[in-house]
Formats: sequence, structure tokens, C-alpha cells
Amino acid sequence: MNVAELIDILSDLDPESSVEMAIVAPVGKGSDEITVDQYEVEGILPRDPEDHDGAMVVWLIGGEPEDVEEFIDAIGGEEDPMHTAHQAEVIDLGRAAQARRT
Repeated sequence: MNVAELIDILSDLDPESSVEMAIVAPVGKGSDEITVDQYEVEGILPRDPEDHDGAMVVWLIGGEPEDVEEFIDAIGGEEDPMHTAHQAEVIDLGRAAQARRT
């Protein structure tokens, strides 16, 4: 899915709706059963196109609150030039929603 498709889908929804992501995965290797973990989207992380064969990619960031905080701290302090995602700003969706209302 690209950003334009996501915006188009979201534009039809109530702007006060919460945004969650559902991670679908097998219960175990080779298993026919699946598990679904639901997390609120806490932010968006634009990625470096060099890490994705020149394509623009964004990550929707979510998870257990303490894990999200640890992730944000980790990418903010990373100095390894091989991993360029730390140079991107994590966009706070709460801040974006507030800005949209004003």
C-alpha cells in the first residue's frame, strides 16, 4: 500500500477514530493457526530511500508503550552511518492531529 492509498481510505473515516495496526503471524513455524496482536499507531518513521532500493518507505510505529519509547530512544541515539533511519524524525500522530484541527 502506498501513502496515497492509505490517505484515500482514511479520508472516509471519522477523524476521531483511533488508528491501530494488527500484526498477523503464525502461532508457530509450520502451524496452520495464526495469532493477531493489536497495537495503536504511536508514530510514523520515514525511512531512508537508500535502505529500500531508492523507494520512499514509512514505518507505522506501535507496540507496548515501553517498547515504543525504547525504540525511539534507540534510533535517536544511534551513530552508525550504515543505519540511516535515525536521521528521520518520528512524527507524533497526536501532534499531527492537533495541528490538523487548528
